[in-house]
Amino acid sequence: MSVLTEAQVKQALAGEDLSATTQFRVPAGTVVTPSAKAWLVDQRIDLVVGDRRETNLPQPGALSADLPRPPDDQARPPADEPVSALPAFTKPDHFDMADGTQVAEKPEHMTALVGNVLVEKDHPMIVFRGQLDTFEAQIIAAQLAFTKLGLSNGVADLSDLLENVRSVMRASVLGAPLEGDTVIGLTAEQLRAVSHHPRQTFGIPHFFTSAEDGEATVTLNLLRTKAREVELAAYTAYKQPGGPPQRADIIRLLNRLSSACYIMMFKAKTGVYK
Repeated sequence: MSVLTEAQVKQALAGEDLSATTQFRVPAGTVVTPSAKAWLVDQRIDLVVGDRRETNLPQPGALSADLPRPPDDQARPPADEPVSALPAFTKPDHFDMADGTQVAEKPEHMTALVGNVLVEKDHPMIVFRGQLDTFEAQIIAAQLAFTKLGLSNGVADLSDLLENVRSVMRASVLGAPLEGDTVIGLTAEQLRAVSHHPRQTFGIPHFFTSAEDGEATVTLNLLRTKAREVELAAYTAYKQPGGPPQRADIIRLLNRLSSACYIMMFKAKTGVYK
């Protein structure tokens, strides 16, 4: 029986295009350390030991029928309960720890990266998911503020922003491609043109935000800065030493979301949302 470490896995794949590699196969009976499994998960590469898929990552574009299903009595939530866009969690019979041990229960200081692979809670991918979660919560709070201000058009733009953030979460967790090519109704080229040259669209130049701009503009400025934080967290989670980061599509969309927030600030400041 052989043991395969993270360093050995990296060496074995050193000459491969990791973005195009979907599986890493080893002979049956090989013991792959948890850190090696976690590294493969980070690269979105399935580990196959003999004929058995160990990590069982969702494949890009996978249909919901291909994802893990809950027991029949849990398959359909009550009609008044929201349906998650992510697959249901089924507790594994054991968890793989970083030191090579296996445990039946997850330690409090660790969390599941995918499947039964545990990582510490400050793992870059977990930090990124937490940033996305915070961003989503802040957008919802902004929707509430805009509703109270009577800015229904602004609520609609925030709803589009929220759906884009949720699409990033789905794409990240499931390893699926992003869908859609617009944010608040604008393509990437339009977002760039309007955010770089606001005077042509709104009649005012770039500005520094102040309290005098009002609650809506100040709230959107907070979302703009948060979008930047999430983008940096994504870069940290997906970066590869000596090469471009994985999931450039996710990082690119997050950059567009910050541009969208900036454009929305001009909409609020110039009364477009009234």
